[in-house]
Amino acid sequence: MKVKKLMTALMLSAVMLMPGFAPAVKADDTAEAQKLDTVYTLALNAIAEEDYESAKEYLSICFVYCTPESNPDVYADLLLKRACIDLIDGKDELALLSVEAALKVQPDMADAYLVLTQVYAGQGDVDKAIENLETYIDLTEDTELYETVAQLHEAKGDYESAVAAYDKYVAGAGAEVEEAGFQSGLYRMESGKYESAIEAFTPYKESELYGAGALYNIGICQMSLGDYAAARESLTACEEKGGGFDGLYYNRGICALMAEEWESAAADFEKSIESEPYKTDAAYNLGICQMQAEAYEEAISSFTGLIDNAGEEGVNDSVYYYRAICLTAVGKLEEALADYTTCIEHEYELAQSYYQRSQVYASLGDAEKQTADLEASLKYAG
Repeated sequence: MKVKKLMTALMLSAVMLMPGFAPAVKADDTAEAQKLDTVYTLALNAIAEEDYESAKEYLSICFVYCTPESNPDVYADLLLKRACIDLIDGKDELALLSVEAALKVQPDMADAYLVLTQVYAGQGDVDKAIENLETYIDLTEDTELYETVAQLHEAKGDYESAVAAYDKYVAGAGAEVEEAGFQSGLYRMESGKYESAIEAFTPYKESELYGAGALYNIGICQMSLGDYAAARESLTACEEKGGGFDGLYYNRGICALMAEEWESAAADFEKSIESEPYKTDAAYNLGICQMQAEAYEEAISSFTGLIDNAGEEGVNDSVYYYRAICLTAVGKLEEALADYTTCIEHEYELAQSYYQRSQVYASLGDAEKQTADLEASLKYAG
């Protein structure tokens, strides 16, 4: 909720001004009450029109006719409205002073804690924002705001507390909020409670609105639990349900790769390169799958593309290593030598790089260099 929208709503929630025309009330007192009612109404009208300068002037006049002793409810309300205006103006410290003054008069003034929540959330003090919002909930029993408590916990990365808060929201909302269980699953997923998250998402699998998302999230949870076969089925069901989530093909490719189904994995990584933002990782894994499937020329092309299109950060040295293996397999020995040499210069897997280069030298009939590399391999093998 935006600051201005929240603050305006609070400021317009006027305390009932009842002058109290009892027989014992003096005429002067009645006149003062009428003046207060008039100026208070003018303040509310100015707030409704978002004329906050005029509103502050009227509120200041209200304090002339109202004291914490004569009318504590109205006095605290005036302070709170002034705090709201200060908050809209970006004067957080002044707002805090007014709210604290209001709470001294009315310690159980629920809206004051809602304003404090807004102040501290705006300042990035999430813990204090949560503390004050929970006080507001305790005073009003407005359990819907546990959803906001969950979001605040999420903002600070405390997903376990977000789960606990959201459970309270769901308990209060019941079946009225269709997405309640789905969101609960997301918090459980983020907090690493994958089995619990799967349980939360499962009822949504057949939902027209949430089904594809539920299946995708279930697949990711199953991957996190190491059940790649089940994850692959869930991601495929997601695709069949029309899900177009970034990562669907990449993650399904990982599942196929873990099952050593190289061609299926390669097909998914190719789709990922075409449509998802994980192009570099997908291209790398595509090259691995092609190499494992002994499609060496295709793998060389994939690894070369990674090298040629590397940005300022460069490319992982394993790309040179695996390209060298593929180059060796197709008999391009001089090119393989160059890649192994790059790995050695970059100190990548020195024992293995020296050993593999020694085999290339052997194939080229250079026994002296083969021996030197074998000795170096032994040295770095530890």
